[in-house]
Amino acid sequence: MADQKSLLKSLKTFAHSMGGSYDISEMSYQLSDSIAEALPADGAGVSVASEDSRLLFITATDERIVEIEKIQEKTQDGPCVDAFRKNSPVGVSDVDTDPRWPEYSRAASAAGIRAVVGYPLAYDGRPIGSIDVYGLEPREWTDENLDVLGVFADMATAYLVRMSELTEARRLGDQLQRALDSRVLIEQAKGLIAGDLGIGVDRAFELLRAHARNHNMKLAELCDAIVNDGVRLPQP
Repeated sequence: MADQKSLLKSLKTFAHSMGGSYDISEMSYQLSDSIAEALPADGAGVSVASEDSRLLFITATDERIVEIEKIQEKTQDGPCVDAFRKNSPVGVSDVDTDPRWPEYSRAASAAGIRAVVGYPLAYDGRPIGSIDVYGLEPREWTDENLDVLGVFADMATAYLVRMSELTEARRLGDQLQRALDSRVLIEQAKGLIAGDLGIGVDRAFELLRAHARNHNMKLAELCDAIVNDGVRLPQP
């Protein structure tokens, strides 16, 4: 059953943020976390379409899902891509028994993921991206799950479209490119922190996100400071 408290909190945040400016990458991270908490699920990611209709992921809740999303982006094959292309939800109750996306399913299974659902983001009936949600155990994605995802998909779409409206001099594609650039910075910062602290990149990602939250910073800004200004995190 969906966590109603988490869903209401997300709706409140959405309503508040729509009154001003915001960062697509940061809001996508917040949405991914909120989706996983509200369903509940074990992780989530957000992807957007490029101008040539390739699906590119911009956020994921943890390093395990980052790696799975990279496989899907590289192959352009998987439930998130199919949801985008069909403009319709695509659910997988168990990747170990689903034959549709062999490379993606192998990567998901190796990472301990068993269930996935992709949900499209659409504007005026045209798909512009999608959301992926993950479970560590086989599960059926219920109508209630899809209804909740529909609410979050509408939020994500509104964020993307509103960002374009707030900056009329720049196209939506330019805004999405900024989100992708932020992703590169985050990848670089994870590697630097992992090397400095002698930890895995998954743990480095957790520390980066926690530090950004605790210091009221945008994750991309923190990672930019680490990569370009030599800022480092304290020992955990």
